[in-house]
Amino acid sequence: EGLFQPGAPWQQAASHIAAFEVSGEVLHQDSGIDVRQMVDYLRQNHIELVLGIEPLSGDGKCGISVEGYNAPGQPLANAQRFRALGAVISHFGMDEPLYFGHVFSGKNACRDSIPAIAKEAAIKVREIKAVYPNAQVGDVEPMGFGNDSWLVDLEQWFDAFQTATSQKPAFFRADIQWNRPWQREIDALRALLAREGIPLQVIYNGNGKTDEEWIGMAIQHFQSYESQGRPEPDVVLIQSWTRSPTRVLPEN
Repeated sequence: EGLFQPGAPWQQAASHIAAFEVSGEVLHQDSGIDVRQMVDYLRQNHIELVLGIEPLSGDGKCGISVEGYNAPGQPLANAQRFRALGAVISHFGMDEPLYFGHVFSGKNACRDSIPAIAKEAAIKVREIKAVYPNAQVGDVEPMGFGNDSWLVDLEQWFDAFQTATSQKPAFFRADIQWNRPWQREIDALRALLAREGIPLQVIYNGNGKTDEEWIGMAIQHFQSYESQGRPEPDVVLIQSWTRSPTRVLPEN
């Protein structure tokens, strides 16, 4: 609330932000967000809009209430509503289709093959590209399992996605599991992405019961990532799924 009002007190921060990402949930009436105001504010401040999508649908039995899955036409409907509001979406980010479609073994897991999830994701990709033909589609996946088979799966996934959509993911975003030994896996991922020609994005997030704890942990995470001679990611995201930080305004 207040983030997209004229003169909102984050002008210095906004000058450093290239893109602002939302999910389709902002279109719900109970989201508390004036979507048209958001679209206008971002355009006026030359900040690109990115939309997160769930690229899988399941078979009506598996995939229910599993991350990365929603109704077959939902991303298309969201894209059409944003288009009707005059929004220009530069990128779409797929919500962890490889992990939740192929690896996840919890309740309602589908455990489909990698080619199968690529074909399924390609359906929604084609639909949203019909609305936003110039938008790029990238992938978001967890990293830090300490399991070499995950990197093998990723390489197969990139190939399967290109076969199904005629394009590689426009980016790969690493949702690093910071409480695990992620360093070796990230360095191997960087080498894989360099071979594939896919830019690397990294989420710098925190945790904790207070805003100060969350921010302090996020700082520790990006300092840890960028130390030891490791180059900065192509794109950095600041993102939270928790109650903290409870507010982001004013920017001080």
